[in-house]
Amino acid sequence: MDSRISRLEAMILLEMILQKSRSWILAHDDEILSDELVDMYMELNQRRLSGEPIAYIVGYKEFMSHMFMVNKNVLIPRPETELLVEHGLKLLRHKYLISPRVIDLGIGCGSIGLSIALTRPDVSVVGCDLSSQALEVARHNATVLGATVELIQSDWFKSINPKEKFDLLLANPPYISREDKHLRMDSLIYEPRSALTDESIDGLESIRKIIETSPAYMKEGASLWIEHSWDQAFSVKNIMKSSGFKNVYSLNDLSGIERVTGGFV
Repeated sequence: MDSRISRLEAMILLEMILQKSRSWILAHDDEILSDELVDMYMELNQRRLSGEPIAYIVGYKEFMSHMFMVNKNVLIPRPETELLVEHGLKLLRHKYLISPRVIDLGIGCGSIGLSIALTRPDVSVVGCDLSSQALEVARHNATVLGATVELIQSDWFKSINPKEKFDLLLANPPYISREDKHLRMDSLIYEPRSALTDESIDGLESIRKIIETSPAYMKEGASLWIEHSWDQAFSVKNIMKSSGFKNVYSLNDLSGIERVTGGFV
């Protein structure tokens, strides 16, 4: 194994080329690979050394205990986004709702909306995305995972019928400033730029648009929750309060960072 990538990543690449489980590989660690398999491994290894995310190389990423297909048309699900899903599920559990409706704004690969649908099959889940390629990925994942969702191509709410109001709205929109140096380095250069930044200087343009538009699509007592950057909680709370949201607060991720902010109408 190449010491320049982690042992875990090397094992993932071996699982991919051998089509064997990790336990099988560990039990047969003295076997000699054919030249063809060595070449395959070295090619994948070089892609990883060049900075390409391991999720894109193997074509999947685990999220909320489910495997989601990913490719360069969708953002790779992050562990911190599980906070958004878990809080959404908590709200659904604690409120007595008849035929609850949830919308995932910017569904991408489907990690948020499909996780809700898989945990709560009684909930009607809608997922929208401007990218038709992203919707294809979400549709594939819904089929493979057995999740029932309605997928709509839409620029946020533009193609959503305002008569079909929702109990819970969840969004992980682009929120990185266009000036952020990380957009030009590390693994982010491989991910779709439109899923990372809305090209605004403060990274808040999409968040503002979602917050200001959401109330027209919300049932009485419904709530909106948005994932944002580590330094945007104060701004997001102010935008929500000025848009008429009540009981606005932020949630800390496992690192103690305010990562998700929401409120009620």
